[in-house]
Amino acid sequence: MTAALLMGAMPALAGPLDDPHVGGLGFSGPTTGDLTAVYWNPAALGMLQGNQFMFGASLRATRVTVDRAPIDPATGLPGGSRSFPSASGHGFEQPIAWPPGPAGFLAVGAGVARRFALAIATFTPFSQKLSFDVAAGGEQPTRYHLVSIDSRQLALVTGLAIQLSDSLQVGVAPGLLFSYGHLVYDEDTALGGPSATGVENPDAAARYDLATAGTQAPSYFVAGGIHFRRAAWEAGLAYTSAPLGSGGTVKLAMERSQVTYPQTPTPTDLCATLGHSPCVSGEMRYRLPDLFTAGVTWHATRHLDAVGIVRWVRYGSHDQIKIRVVGPSSDVLLGNTLPDQLTLYRGFQDSWDMRARLVHTPVPWFRWSGTLRMETSAVPEANVNAAAVDGLKLEPALATEFALGRHLRVAAGYALTWMFPVTVGTSTFNPAAAAACAQAGSDLSSPACQTRTAGQARPTAAGSYKMLRHTLALMTTVNF
Repeated sequence: MTAALLMGAMPALAGPLDDPHVGGLGFSGPTTGDLTAVYWNPAALGMLQGNQFMFGASLRATRVTVDRAPIDPATGLPGGSRSFPSASGHGFEQPIAWPPGPAGFLAVGAGVARRFALAIATFTPFSQKLSFDVAAGGEQPTRYHLVSIDSRQLALVTGLAIQLSDSLQVGVAPGLLFSYGHLVYDEDTALGGPSATGVENPDAAARYDLATAGTQAPSYFVAGGIHFRRAAWEAGLAYTSAPLGSGGTVKLAMERSQVTYPQTPTPTDLCATLGHSPCVSGEMRYRLPDLFTAGVTWHATRHLDAVGIVRWVRYGSHDQIKIRVVGPSSDVLLGNTLPDQLTLYRGFQDSWDMRARLVHTPVPWFRWSGTLRMETSAVPEANVNAAAVDGLKLEPALATEFALGRHLRVAAGYALTWMFPVTVGTSTFNPAAAAACAQAGSDLSSPACQTRTAGQARPTAAGSYKMLRHTLALMTTVNF
């Protein structure tokens, strides 16, 4: 299936990292001998016969709803009289975009001398696109955690599989990872107590609009695995690394960035004064997870296969996003009134992705599959916010595939991803910590300043969160 159907869904750069489903909705997995094996399990390429070309595209629509809990208008803490309208976030991903992706898959490969298989592929293993609408009355309840995000990692991968025996294959797939990011959110300059403007006042908010100038110089990763088959059983085990040589860290140069200063107390348009825009640059750092994947296929009958897939996603290291912003030397606000070094707290935990699938082939030219996927949350309840919405998810999916002659197959599929609603009572974000740190003279040994350094001295994210996603995909396979 396609880039939206190919991979198993994962939670995103600012939120849990949405993985665009390479084959996971339909027929592919760690025991399947087609070109999607460069993602699932390179060893399964060893079953590739002849030459093969695959091209896929998908459409993915995501809707997130955030209902924040009322806050105290003086302190910003939950339990007060100030209420917020419901906030709706929307994301639509499709393959005709620049930078490329995130909803496409392209690969070509060949079996060589019955012992080797080679392949090259490009796809998007991680992506997230989400933008929150302006609510009634012009309010943006999620603005201090997320206004919009568009992030993706484009992979260019080569795969090699070696057939050691009739039952055992091994494989490796080194790759380049090209990253792109665009993140918009607000900083509240009146956190932590009563003032002329109060807390969470739009006129006292500075907007950070941070973007790369296209994709960045690549980082490097590698995937490897084994595949075993005996009688009616097949098993596969694979590992995909985080970026190598950097502790799993991706570094983005945010060259197309802008900081819009608060309207209170004095409006400032620095770029207009300088006569060019953008006039601010920055750097963003975050980590990507390691992936461990295992799968088993039982060929129960000539016409029916049963498949089980389990994936361990090591999100635990994706705890923070570090941002550094640099403005012109004439700017006296950035780095003083407004922070030029920021931390966006994530505090993710490892998650498990489990799926069960039945594949029925009633006639040689047609097959269909039904898959049920369950994924645990990568975000602890207290850490959930508009930029990191995640919870226990269920995803039923259906897919069909037709053979059009001897050399051409066309597959289509649909998946519905539903997240169990999450209610955040006690949020890890504490707006009172900003004022307490200032009162402590910015002493880094004080608990309040440590909270601010960790990126948790932000408006509370207490409230309820919902997420629903629809995915449609089409895949074409040509054997020649």
